[in-house]
Amino acid sequence: LEPITDIHLKSTSPQEPEPTGSYAYVMIFAIVAFFLILIAAMNYMNLATARSAKRAREVGLRKVVGSNRRSLIFQFLTESTVLTFISVVLSIVLIIILLPRFNQLAGKSFLIDIIFSPTVIISLIGIIIVVGIFGGSYPAFYLSRFSPVTVFKGEVTKGSSGSMFRKILVVIQFTISVAMIVSTLVVFKQLNYLKTKDLGYDMQNVISIELTTREMIQRYPALKGILLENPDVLKVGCSNTRIGEGSGKVLFNVETPDGMQQRGLNFAVVDHDFVETLGIEIIKGRGFQEDMPSDTLLGVLVNETMAKRFNWDEPLGKRVEIQNRNGQDVLRATVVGLMKDFHQTGMYNEIETLMFLYRTEGQIIYIKLKDENVQETIKFIEQKWNEFFPEQPFTYAFLSERFNEQFDADEKRGFIFTLFTVLAILIACLGLFGLASYTVEQRTKEIGIRKVVGASEGIIVRLISKEFLILIAISILIAFPLSFYFMRDWLNQFVYRTNLGLFIFILAGLISIAITFITISIQAWKAANANPAESLRIE
Repeated sequence: LEPITDIHLKSTSPQEPEPTGSYAYVMIFAIVAFFLILIAAMNYMNLATARSAKRAREVGLRKVVGSNRRSLIFQFLTESTVLTFISVVLSIVLIIILLPRFNQLAGKSFLIDIIFSPTVIISLIGIIIVVGIFGGSYPAFYLSRFSPVTVFKGEVTKGSSGSMFRKILVVIQFTISVAMIVSTLVVFKQLNYLKTKDLGYDMQNVISIELTTREMIQRYPALKGILLENPDVLKVGCSNTRIGEGSGKVLFNVETPDGMQQRGLNFAVVDHDFVETLGIEIIKGRGFQEDMPSDTLLGVLVNETMAKRFNWDEPLGKRVEIQNRNGQDVLRATVVGLMKDFHQTGMYNEIETLMFLYRTEGQIIYIKLKDENVQETIKFIEQKWNEFFPEQPFTYAFLSERFNEQFDADEKRGFIFTLFTVLAILIACLGLFGLASYTVEQRTKEIGIRKVVGASEGIIVRLISKEFLILIAISILIAFPLSFYFMRDWLNQFVYRTNLGLFIFILAGLISIAITFITISIQAWKAANANPAESLRIE
């Protein structure tokens, strides 16, 4: 039993009427959104304190004419809160513009009306207050402490007193950004691993069509014979369940070392060409044969997992009791072949026991086509279908396309996470760009003197970039173990998973350093190519 309200986000049953969501991913995206706001707030704090010298005289003058520290703190907190309010308004406008595109990406139908619900409105007001106070708190307390005497003497250092705090904020911002880059690379590596893993069956140029009525199923043998007359149709097989998408489970009496015992087995009904059509490997024994009528009632195929589960050192000849078609008699079938394990339950579940029964009345038809003339062959199949079932529309699907459908949800989540990562990097780089601009502005005279005494443009660029690159290197050293820990836990959710690998971390580090260097070098290059006479003319 489970509450109906928990089904959408928390149910793990494969039998839900529609695809479920993921509570874990809701929390992940909520945390990512929190980090984005955190980075933006840190940027505000960073740039506000960096520009402290610009507002030092304002603070000094306000104190001279009677303002106390409390009123100044209130002023700066109000400024940051108003900026946050404007940001929220702009974000709502963006939501209205982008919501149709997001619905298309997520496969949902969210309505803009949700924004005006009391819960959301209260939440937005809370965000405005919390973010406004958090973002403005340090600048408010930092700026309000300036002494008027010190300010008017010109003894206020131009932002240097808060330099350590600014460096810490830069490190935190890029630690988050680097961790998100690593996470994005791991997500796509895992998806690629699942997509390229050996499935145990061949889906190249295999199409499936479905027979929807009993009368259509009864005409399958005739349709199969007609299709095989085309030399571009290599094989045709049928089953009562889709390969790679699970199967039914029923209790059977199975031979074990302790005698016949009742066990739950996954099973599927297939015809004699199904195994060969899908390229499933028979390790021992043989597959079903059309010229052996006894297979219909007395033969079964089992996979390796089933043989291991029942400790069958020699599975051939082992007995399984099957209920006859009349629903009363029980037939004692024997294992005639051992199949190599293949992924019948998809790539998100482990391989389970599987048994094939021989029947020629499956509703799912699989057709293996030659690599050449694929579209012409499909047109031929459609023509024959219309001759047999003129009232039924012809629809088909490539097995490879149906296989990839199981990854749709994770691909969408991966794409959204990538957008979050790009946004986080962009916000961090905007702050870094502003900080680099300020640094260049404060060191204009130093750069001019260095150029006069012979420093080249390259030396100037390295001089300015060095400090920031060291901060990014520290961020990388912090981000790598954190991302390794969290992504290792994320990968452990998968039955089949890739390894993290050193390459991902090297690539993430190089991307971070390259982005940082490009961001800084724009300002550094402008400073290096400036005319020193301009910066030193007042000396």
